[in-house]
Amino acid sequence: MNDTIRRYLKIYEEKREEIESRLREFKDMLQRSDEEVFAELCFCLCTPQTKARSADAAISMLKEASLLLHGDEGSIASVLRGSGVRFPEAKARYIIAARTYLKSLKNLPSDALKAREWLVKNVKGLGYKEASHFLRNIGYEGLAILDRHILRGMKEAGIIEEVPKSLTRRTYLTLEKKFMQLAKDLGMRPGALDLVMWADKTGEVFK
Repeated sequence: MNDTIRRYLKIYEEKREEIESRLREFKDMLQRSDEEVFAELCFCLCTPQTKARSADAAISMLKEASLLLHGDEGSIASVLRGSGVRFPEAKARYIIAARTYLKSLKNLPSDALKAREWLVKNVKGLGYKEASHFLRNIGYEGLAILDRHILRGMKEAGIIEEVPKSLTRRTYLTLEKKFMQLAKDLGMRPGALDLVMWADKTGEVFK
């Protein structure tokens, strides 16, 4: 057991109540309104190459200004840009296009892998990482959110030798299995391990 693994176990022990509470919040998401679930999707659309807190702040402002469901591309892009979201024009287009699926998001396949494939196929701007992130945030289990924090953490834990420069579907699924095995070995649910690794890198349990 290396120092990184020990650190993960310590973080989980210290933050277990907060982590489990956050996972319960995710489970409750599908009981909320269509707009709340859609907002979570839009948050995940905004996170690539952007700090999670910046993306979250942008989505909150869009909701408050009634732009998330009704704003045009320019108005949405302006808020995203002002919040520090990278590629605001492209992501504004993704948000507008995703409105097509507003009523579908609470009726995805119950199987996490099938739901992810549907999202990646249908929602422009969602790759495997972003789709996994959204699904975890609305209560699905058994998926890995392989962002840079998690991949670096896996390397530090000795689970992978190098952080890949790009993630094809095949590479993603291969690394996801390694993440799942690590979670199992540590006695954590995958969602809990993700939050532990995020807390290790950022100092907070977020989403």
